[in-house]
Amino acid sequence: MLAFLVERHAVEKPVRTAIPMLAFAVVVLVLPDARAADAPPSPVAALEQALAAQPGDAVLAYFLAMFRAREGDVEGTLDALEQTLAQGSGFLPPSDRFAAVKDDPRFAVLRARFERRLPVKTDGRIAFALPDRGLIPEGIAFDPRSSTFFVGSIARNAIHRVDARGRMHRFSQAGDALDAVLGLAVDAAARRLYAVSTSALTAAGRERLRNAIKVYDLDAGRLLRTIDVPQARQLNDIAIVPGATLLVTDSAGGGVWRIGIDGGGVSALVPQDAARGVNGIAVTPDGKVAYLAAARRPLRVDVATGAITPLQPPGGENVAAIDGLYWHDGALIGIQNLTNAGRVIRLVLGDDGRSIASVQTLQSHHQRAFDEPTTATITPDGLYVLARTQVTRFNDEGRIDRPQALKQPLVLRIPLGAG
Repeated sequence: MLAFLVERHAVEKPVRTAIPMLAFAVVVLVLPDARAADAPPSPVAALEQALAAQPGDAVLAYFLAMFRAREGDVEGTLDALEQTLAQGSGFLPPSDRFAAVKDDPRFAVLRARFERRLPVKTDGRIAFALPDRGLIPEGIAFDPRSSTFFVGSIARNAIHRVDARGRMHRFSQAGDALDAVLGLAVDAAARRLYAVSTSALTAAGRERLRNAIKVYDLDAGRLLRTIDVPQARQLNDIAIVPGATLLVTDSAGGGVWRIGIDGGGVSALVPQDAARGVNGIAVTPDGKVAYLAAARRPLRVDVATGAITPLQPPGGENVAAIDGLYWHDGALIGIQNLTNAGRVIRLVLGDDGRSIASVQTLQSHHQRAFDEPTTATITPDGLYVLARTQVTRFNDEGRIDRPQALKQPLVLRIPLGAG
């Protein structure tokens, strides 16, 4: 899910991150000293100031357009989209994010110009549909030993086991005290499943905040332990570092927690507010480097020191607002659903892993299965993406908007060739 650009007071739907959140840390993102101000500027004012200082930044222009649209500023929205189009590529404003202008014929013309720049890539095929329309799935993980998928649910506060034909059975138990389940990670060798559980997605849950990692026996389907992270604001995604360590992103906190698998010790690898809008996380096979999906661009983190290096994209390419992020054959794979109606991209890294050499489209928004794609898991035969999640239907009261209109969640398999 996405957790990007606006302070909590401006949150519209405070859901991960991986849910595509519509509220983002804009003020503190673009004005680092805004917290010290007596009256910090609005997101629009903050973005206008930042864009005046960095007029070539297409990401800032795009988010300025989005927030102007939320305020009903039609002319300002169209102007900012023109600036985005002039400075960047890979963007496609979803109509439902731009309600103020979606019926304006000028927006239709602009959107068509964005779309003409995008490649068409739709070779992914639906692997299976999940039978529960009210699942609102988020995290997904794969166990290669049993050829089984595990899918987390925001609406059901549960984890389900799914076979390759889409037959779904509940894995977690009612007594496991799960809140909304977000990131999942499988350690096939140790026969463990690690699941992020957070109450931060609803107003009531934030009143009595709970953030934890649930550790399961993969084979027995039994909860082994709960590792509480009381300092976290909203845990999101999780990755395993070789050597008995977990890294967990904190989207609302803007940091990354390091957790010892054996002892359960919790410490900050990336301090809160140092990686604003952090979402997905990918770790290199040697465990030395973690890559974070953050609001404006991915970040490289030295796992030993916590040192952060932003990854600059080439030529105005859109690598903002990535939800799920994965390591594959020396490159990163990211899923976007906010700055684009839905696409999967490969980020080819420079030789030192500190820059992005090129951006390739693995699956474009033309894919009919896409309806708020969020996260994925890599298997021997491709990338399995939660393609239809309908995740923004889950509201701040913990209910599903228009439940009668829900469709079956879909999992899409995308082939992964060499980069």
